Amino acid sequence: MPDGPDGGDRAGIVIPVGGHRLHVIDEGEGLSVLLMAALGSNWFDLDALTVRLLRQGFRVIRYDRPGYGLSSPRPPDEMPGLLDEVDRMRMVLDAVGVGGPVLIVGHSLASLYVEAFGRVYPERSAGLVMVDGSFVLAPWRVVPARWGVRAAHRAVRVAQSVTAAMGVHRWPSAGVWTLVVPPPPEGFTDDQRRWAGRVFGQPRFMTALLAENAVFATMDRDLRDLRRTHQLPDVPIDVVVASPRMPGWRHFWEWKQRRYAQTLITAAGVEAHVDVISPARHFVVSQRPDEVAAIIGRMAGG
Repeated sequence: MPDGPDGGDRAGIVIPVGGHRLHVIDEGEGLSVLLMAALGSNWFDLDALTVRLLRQGFRVIRYDRPGYGLSSPRPPDEMPGLLDEVDRMRMVLDAVGVGGPVLIVGHSLASLYVEAFGRVYPERSAGLVMVDGSFVLAPWRVVPARWGVRAAHRAVRVAQSVTAAMGVHRWPSAGVWTLVVPPPPEGFTDDQRRWAGRVFGQPRFMTALLAENAVFATMDRDLRDLRRTHQLPDVPIDVVVASPRMPGWRHFWEWKQRRYAQTLITAAGVEAHVDVISPARHFVVSQRPDEVAAIIGRMAGG
């Protein structure tokens, strides 16, 4: 395989997009689905779901946001932003030659990107799926986002210096990844374990995770502003709920996700459909990929 940005082989292609070199995986033919990974998630976390969508006849496009996977990192002075990511989604689709409407699927925090994309580019949206999305009941902010991003870069640099002084030159990776991400029904593939061992939990990944987390409140505020000015398109919209086992938390989480669905009302008054997968962990895209793929297929009329 050709060299990736970190000097090794890669799963997809690396293309210049908006000042970054993004690792993009484009597979299959048919109606296009753009899969957006969660906070702290790389392209291979979506492998099990992708395999099932490919079997259904979809074209599946994934990319690593800056700093994740095999994409180039952000410079310390660059802030992650909601509208910047939405524009990056558009540019990735343009770069792989997808000009028509696509199904946009986002897991967890990426639900913000999916909803914003639908509002900014309604003509390019064939359907929107929020998988266990990050819905905030009330706006909040602890520290200014720029401070948080600077602190993220500083914390990782300090940690690198400390661990290097201790003789640790590679941080824990694949073993930790298997604790965070539940295996799919068929288990993890060798490729997933290999890629997790290379990128998960490493300094570039940790910087991207901490920086994106630091701007979450700002992105939520920007999305709230978009809701006042940009209607969602009249396309199928689905809120997928990963319902946990714990009874009290399960009732609250399902209630919260239904509240989320109520905010996603189109100009025609059409509300989002709610699908509950129970019991399921937050990484339902890996743990229960068959159910998630079936929901996406149903939206496309499959």
